[in-house]
Amino acid sequence: MSELIKLVTALERRVHEAGEAQQVADRLWDATEELLREVRAIATSVSEIRFEIDGYIGDNDYMAVERSAYELRGTTDTDRLLPVLRQALLLVALRDGSSLPDPTSIESLPELSATVMEHPTLSLEELLRDSKQELEAQEETLRTIWCDEDDESELEDHLHEARLDAVRDRATRAGRQLMELCEYISEVLCPELVTSTEAGNSEVALRTLAAVSAAGEEAVPAYKIYEVALSEQYERSPTSLGAMGEHLMLFEGWLNTQ
Repeated sequence: MSELIKLVTALERRVHEAGEAQQVADRLWDATEELLREVRAIATSVSEIRFEIDGYIGDNDYMAVERSAYELRGTTDTDRLLPVLRQALLLVALRDGSSLPDPTSIESLPELSATVMEHPTLSLEELLRDSKQELEAQEETLRTIWCDEDDESELEDHLHEARLDAVRDRATRAGRQLMELCEYISEVLCPELVTSTEAGNSEVALRTLAAVSAAGEEAVPAYKIYEVALSEQYERSPTSLGAMGEHLMLFEGWLNTQ
């Protein structure tokens, strides 16, 4: 009987130890999933910013676009995301029984060369150059259509409208550059970041996060170009900015009375 009691006692101890081990495994799984959810949430946050920017550009709400640009930069900031990624990679390795990454290898992000970074870019010089080329082509077409002697006034009206359209198009393109950055981050980079992190591939995960951060750094410069283009649109045609243009004209008028 004593041998049976010893056997039962040993069995109960093993069951208890197994239960404790399962609890530890469950806690490890939950902690890992929590960090992976943070990594997955980057794409959602960036997509939401893109949706908001679309509406703000339609309303010519440059202040809201500026806020969104800084929000995009913050959402992709290395100082916020790298600690999350480091913990996620370590816990994934523990959970999967893989070799732990060398702590020094995940301490910082790798430097990316300009040839490696593929996020959308747009300089003010490029924007003005492309706009000038498109406008010159349109003006040539208009002069071909309105070429009779009595078409002079019609031609001038159409040329004037084409030039205003060029100004509006520059502001729209500059604003949509921010949306393209959001799309590239959320649809191209984030899936790769999630996949590599879930697989415990620290090299690819760190390189991808570096690309996310680099793309996010373009947000504020992109807004500055949008601001310049929208300012030109306001100077040329305040009413073309709709309610925002009316608000700015009222504010400008009030300032002139002070």
